[in-house]
Amino acid sequence: MTSSKPGDDARTEIIHDVDYPLDVPNSSGPGSRPGTADSATTAFPAAGRTDNTQFAEPGGYDTSTPLPFGEQPATIAPSRRDEISRRGTTDFGLFILRLVVGALLAMRGLQKLFGLFGGPGIDGFAQTLTDSGFEQARILAITGGALELVAGIMLIVGLATPIAAAGLFALVGVGIAIRLTSSDPLPLLGDTTRGLETSVLYAAALLALLFAGPGRWSADRRWRWSHRPRFSGVIWLLLAVIVAGVLWYLLNGTNPLVSTTDSAPVTAG
Repeated sequence: MTSSKPGDDARTEIIHDVDYPLDVPNSSGPGSRPGTADSATTAFPAAGRTDNTQFAEPGGYDTSTPLPFGEQPATIAPSRRDEISRRGTTDFGLFILRLVVGALLAMRGLQKLFGLFGGPGIDGFAQTLTDSGFEQARILAITGGALELVAGIMLIVGLATPIAAAGLFALVGVGIAIRLTSSDPLPLLGDTTRGLETSVLYAAALLALLFAGPGRWSADRRWRWSHRPRFSGVIWLLLAVIVAGVLWYLLNGTNPLVSTTDSAPVTAG
């Protein structure tokens, strides 16, 4: 409000009597009345708006752009399914385990098939199966030796690792059963001769590969079972046990838990 006395040129009195309200516009929420102090809000008017009676000139704060420290999205975009997180030296350790176990079992297959490395050959292995009570011993000798050789190489390469590990586990299990049912069963730890500890170590290593996967250093690196096996290990283990049990029951018929001197053969049909 500006006032002056007409005719008085020597003195001009300017009085600024502007009653400014609060720095913020009133809210129109329920229960609030315009002009009251309890109806104030902290909202800023949008830039360029002049329809607010509290602001006589255009301007204000631009609310169209969010603040950098405002509310952020609560979700995180999922990573690609084919991405494999770093696992330190786990893949290298699995590679060493595959290499050693696969190479040794492949060499055992060469012993059975061709008599290499001081092995018995097909005839000697077939005779061992015959003495253990197996029928069709020669066919079993060729099949077992070929499976041990091929599955051992597959284990080294890391190709179809659950299948290779399950097949080798079945062969090792049959070998343990043969030693347990022989006339002179081997103990777990022998005093002067080798016991069953080597076969048990083979079985444990194959089970570890079956449930841990071959790792990224393998031909199976693009498959889920190479780094995150779930049900594949259980499925192939059950299949291996069932096949080995059926073959033992049909072609041998003895109780694999006790020796032949303590248990009579069980008829297969």
